[in-house]
Amino acid sequence: MDIKSCYNILKISPESTDEEVAKAFRIMALKYHPDKNPDKREWANEQMIILNQAYSTIMSHRFKSNGSQDSSNSYEEKPTQNKRSDFTSAKINKKADRDYLINKFVEVRETAKDAMYVYFQYSLYNFHRRDEIGNRKIYEKMIYTLRKAYHSIQKLSEMTDDKELLEHFDVFGKLIFDFYRASECVNIIDSYKDEYEVLAYRIYRKGDDYLHRAHKELFFDRHNRGYIDKKRIAPDILEAENCFKQTIKVYSKSTWTVESKIKLEYIQSLKAYVSLFFTK
Repeated sequence: MDIKSCYNILKISPESTDEEVAKAFRIMALKYHPDKNPDKREWANEQMIILNQAYSTIMSHRFKSNGSQDSSNSYEEKPTQNKRSDFTSAKINKKADRDYLINKFVEVRETAKDAMYVYFQYSLYNFHRRDEIGNRKIYEKMIYTLRKAYHSIQKLSEMTDDKELLEHFDVFGKLIFDFYRASECVNIIDSYKDEYEVLAYRIYRKGDDYLHRAHKELFFDRHNRGYIDKKRIAPDILEAENCFKQTIKVYSKSTWTVESKIKLEYIQSLKAYVSLFFTK
């Protein structure tokens, strides 16, 4: 689904703020929700899948294209005429010194990991808690930090041909992006009237619980404990992967297929991250 089609589906312009995108999605979701269309539930489910894909595509595009269209974002850095980029000196020499790149990457990586720690610290995976005024601000700041880290890593990638460094940049950059996409996925059901959707949700939610334990271990528990327990991660990731695959296979017409596909991509990023960064 191309980005132009996604804006057309939500009936908004590319200049719309993130808040306006979310509002448009909510309005159309209420219109096409299966509960609002009891006589044509299959059609309604198809429309909801399209809406979910459109919203996810728009927000992912904004994340990768250096973020929000929302000029009111209080976390956005305002450019100044004399401000120099952290990477300016390296760009002058086209290819930066390896030690410099490693140090900058570690700095960016730790900042991103701190943001992901906050996600669990404040239980921002819980949509009800996330919608509280104070927590909403914390979540927005977390996303801004991750977006900034993602683009910093892209800049670092442009400064080297070192395959080892590029692999680390690529794996962690994709992890940040997929973590963001997964964090935007719905994890609560809003209706119990459609048995097909309920059954799909039960499997999806089971997978989401396994996935939650796995990435909570990586980005929260291990920091509190002081070491990583890899034996806890592998089984949970495998169970999560199986559940999401089952949701897509058995309930292919369910609205939960969109979230399942996004979570499966995130699982692949987690696997690559664990393999590269935690293998002696």
